[in-house]
Amino acid sequence: MHSHQFEVNPQKCNRSGICVSSCPMRIITIDKKDKLPRWIEGAEKKCLRCERCVASCPNQAISLKKIRDEEDEKSTNNLFKINHQTCRQDGLCAAVCPLQLITLNRKDGFPAPIEKAEKQCIHCGHCVAVCPYGALALATLKPGELSVAADGTLFYGPISLQTMKPEECVQVNAILLPTADQVKHFLTARRSIRAYKSQPVARDVLSGIIDTARYAPTGRNTQPVNWLVIEDANEVRLLASLAIDWMRQVIKEEPGAARNLNMTRLVADWDQGVDRVCHGAPHVIVAHAEEDLTAIHTSCTIALTYLELAAFSTGLGACWAGFFNAAANFYPPMTEALRLPNGHQCFGAMLVGYPRYQYHRIPSRKKAVVTWR
Repeated sequence: MHSHQFEVNPQKCNRSGICVSSCPMRIITIDKKDKLPRWIEGAEKKCLRCERCVASCPNQAISLKKIRDEEDEKSTNNLFKINHQTCRQDGLCAAVCPLQLITLNRKDGFPAPIEKAEKQCIHCGHCVAVCPYGALALATLKPGELSVAADGTLFYGPISLQTMKPEECVQVNAILLPTADQVKHFLTARRSIRAYKSQPVARDVLSGIIDTARYAPTGRNTQPVNWLVIEDANEVRLLASLAIDWMRQVIKEEPGAARNLNMTRLVADWDQGVDRVCHGAPHVIVAHAEEDLTAIHTSCTIALTYLELAAFSTGLGACWAGFFNAAANFYPPMTEALRLPNGHQCFGAMLVGYPRYQYHRIPSRKKAVVTWR
């Protein structure tokens, strides 16, 4: 088995503390005497070997050196555990691994990770889900708990380790799976709702649709999407007014763009008491995430799509809040009012509430433009 040692080159280190903030396990601290980064006590057991500290250092002052443990020179599997009594050695887990990180041991035929699999695994859970016998448990990362600071800003606690156990995963129920006709009818019957009842939606219902949306696919299974629920209808109204203030600014400074987006009419309607930003929706759900993550816009868009469909399935109405999202990103007062965590950006917003009207037909759409090769 190998452990690692955290080493810092004092000549290269500029004492910036970047490595401290980059560590997902919060095991790096700054020495009070020389101001150099150090591992906390017991860090060697908590370190994920992700090497974010190494990658984050602009001066290449950090290294993780591998140390051989004389007690055991064999490689150790810290990625997943196999139940040898239930495993049938059928190789299904190896076959479905998207990164081909699992192989079958030549000696005993049981699944084993390839070298450096822990650094490459995206913790998608395919290996756990595909095994009919529940013989594999996967080590995964547990996101930090969301908290609210004294000033109302959101922040997240440290990441920790957890195990994805097959007995804790929901069994796929074939009876609950819809037919192709049912899926098509559901998807085509969905409408974007722009007229809502004032009746608020219970928090457990809102939590339920978000719980469904968290299963949306994300790039490399990073699951980076965070949710902000504007539950108070008065705050929704306030944020809509900030979006209108942004439009007034655009009308003045960029009249051409304002004209293309029909902002003058939207502002005039607002002044007449008609809200065409949030359409009187009692709630807005915002998808936000770290702004510099790869493919983050796509991940949030897919998650919001799941959210909209989940809302429809419960009898709720939903609509993408495009002007709300634009103001959140281009109008500082709106950005400040959302109080997202530092480094986070709003990547989409969804209006949610009970629809005032019911729809009885599926309107026609133009034919799909398809090129076959």
